[in-house]
Amino acid sequence: MKRFAANYIACRSVDRLHYVEVTCGSVLNGVFPLEKELAGTSFLNGVIWVVPAALGWEVADVWSRLTAIHQQMPDASVPEMLKVLIDTLAVPTVGELPAFLESSILDQDGINNEQPATYLPVQGKPVSLFLIRGIRLSAAEFGANNSGGNRYVERL
Repeated sequence: MKRFAANYIACRSVDRLHYVEVTCGSVLNGVFPLEKELAGTSFLNGVIWVVPAALGWEVADVWSRLTAIHQQMPDASVPEMLKVLIDTLAVPTVGELPAFLESSILDQDGINNEQPATYLPVQGKPVSLFLIRGIRLSAAEFGANNSGGNRYVERL
C-alpha cells in the first residue's frame, strides 16, 4: 500500500489536504482527508491528478491537457482548472468532448456494461498518479514550448 498526500488531490473532485491510497499494483483504494500524520505517507507539494490507467496517459498527455485548459482559463489555479476538467470528464457526450480529449478512449467497462462511460478513476481499478508541481502556474510556464513541461508534471 502506498499513500501520497498533497496540497490538492484531483480524482473525482478536487480536494484540499487529502491523500490518495493505492496498492502496489497501482489500484485505487481511495482518496481520504488528511486529518493527522500517517506513517508511510509521502507529502508532496502541488496537485496530484489521479487518472484511470486504461487511458494510457503519460506526462506529455497531462501536459497537453493542462496547456489546453490553461488557454481557456489563463488566470485560474491548477485546482480550479482540474475541477472544470473533471466536471467535463464525468459524463462525456459523444460529439461534445473538448478537442483536447478527442484522442482519448472511454472506460471500456462502462461501454460494455451499458453504464455511463467516464474518464474518471474508479475505486478498485488501476490508476496513474501525476504530480503537478505548484498551485498556480504563470502563462510563461504554459507557453507553446513544451520543453519545460517535465519540470511541472511528474508521474508518481
